[in-house]
Amino acid sequence: MCASNQDVVNRSDVVIIAVRPQDRHEALTGLRVDDGKIVVSLMGGVANDDLRRTLATAAPLVRAIPLPAIHERRSVTVTCPSHPVVDALFEPLGGVLPVADEAAFNVFSALTATLTSHYWYLATLTSWATGHGMAPEDADRYVRGLFQGVGRSLSDESRPLDRLAAAHETPNGLNHRIRTTWFDQANSDALRAALDALLADLR
Repeated sequence: MCASNQDVVNRSDVVIIAVRPQDRHEALTGLRVDDGKIVVSLMGGVANDDLRRTLATAAPLVRAIPLPAIHERRSVTVTCPSHPVVDALFEPLGGVLPVADEAAFNVFSALTATLTSHYWYLATLTSWATGHGMAPEDADRYVRGLFQGVGRSLSDESRPLDRLAAAHETPNGLNHRIRTTWFDQANSDALRAALDALLADLR
């Protein structure tokens, strides 16, 4: 157990910063980070230049986006900029995707913000089924099984996502009906607008 954040930094070759962005000044101001250390920032929306001003260090700074699946070694972690030590740290945990600049990194950060929307989509399907008389445990089990199967199909990287979607859809069938009546152009445009607004805030 370390006595302070400074003690953690002093004992570490790689310093991982995982505080909430709004807490960074309180947590980091005054820390001394030797130039020979490597700093990995997991803070969303905090540019490396901003972090460097806070830490007042010339140490290499790398941003990363590890996802919850990292504990199963199934998370592709985006890093920026690429650093051999940091990339080697994340590679065994599901792979690493280095990007050249923070503009690209911010796009991936925005994509990450869609995770809970996916879960709420599944929860809404379950709620709809229970509203039509299905037992909650049966609806939950079926929806989970339905989308676990879809998840497995994502491992087929030989086909782009739009082709995977087409492979699961019969023209004028049930899937086609829901996609074209619910996930229509207006819905797609609303999603793009929400992502664009988030991306603007991340810059």
